[in-house]
Amino acid sequence: MPAFVKVICTFLLALCFHHQVLSHEGRPVYVQVNVGASGLYDVRWKIPPVMPAGEEPIISVQGRHCEALQANPRPSLSGQSQYSCDPSGKGAVSVVLSYANNNPALSSLVHLNKHTGESFSLFNGPDTLQIILPNQVSFFDVAKQYVQGGFLHILSGFDHLLFVLCLMQIALGTRSLIMTITGFTVGHSITLAMSSLGWVSVRIDVVEVLISLSIVMLILEITKAKLGKPSPSLIWRYPALISLGFGLLHGFGFASALGDLGLPQAMKIPALAFFNVGVELGQLAFVGCVLLMLKVFSVGLKKYSNIKKTQVMQKRMEFPMVMLYAIGAISSYWFIDRSISLFI
Repeated sequence: MPAFVKVICTFLLALCFHHQVLSHEGRPVYVQVNVGASGLYDVRWKIPPVMPAGEEPIISVQGRHCEALQANPRPSLSGQSQYSCDPSGKGAVSVVLSYANNNPALSSLVHLNKHTGESFSLFNGPDTLQIILPNQVSFFDVAKQYVQGGFLHILSGFDHLLFVLCLMQIALGTRSLIMTITGFTVGHSITLAMSSLGWVSVRIDVVEVLISLSIVMLILEITKAKLGKPSPSLIWRYPALISLGFGLLHGFGFASALGDLGLPQAMKIPALAFFNVGVELGQLAFVGCVLLMLKVFSVGLKKYSNIKKTQVMQKRMEFPMVMLYAIGAISSYWFIDRSISLFI
């Protein structure tokens, strides 16, 4: 196999599975803070198991009028503590992450639940170890937090990214690609809104099985066409319609992630919209990166390609067979593993 083909395969798969090829954990430190009317701060946390025992960060709440009622001074992967702070809200209250050594590139997600019913999330990079808990959030704060949340979710949603790669394979030309990606966007936007607003409720474990199955189905069709056996199925005749239908399914997966973040009581619709915008920005960034790489290597791919051309394949961007086999194997594993988990 030509060296440049190996490079593009490695790069694109690394985009989808960077949590496996990078040296640090991609999941954030998760901290949930429940604030009571009497000034009681109940703190719960979960830390990714990527650090040596005893070197996990100590999670605490600090403020001029805060006192520890039940604290956990020892590092642990998960735990709970309570603090009593001034119920009047005077003085800043912060969540502090204290590492014995350097922070191993772990970001943080602080989910704040107030007694008034407000609920929102604060995303922070590895360099931010003191997170001030605001008394209220502005429209700009909601926009920033939820756009960032949607963007990070799609880039860590490896099954969604693989599905987008498959959509790029069934699109015949630029216009078809735009319509296909747009169909996927419209589909998942509909079910994301319906599920997040409580209009529809589905089992997320079943949805995850079906999402992996959707990738397997597309890979089978793409591989048949790649081998010179095009199928007159709806996937090739109406790719935008197919992406719309599958997008409805993937939207429930996005809604599950948004459910973990929560929606601010006073700004549910804006937060939902901004999360969706973040998802689309992440999706467009991924598609743009893939197109750029394919453009760079297009001359080499044409030179070395010895695959029989068919009417279906003539106007479609080509990915190496090794990539299709890898995607098929991974999605099949997901499908089997997730299916088994339904019964255990």
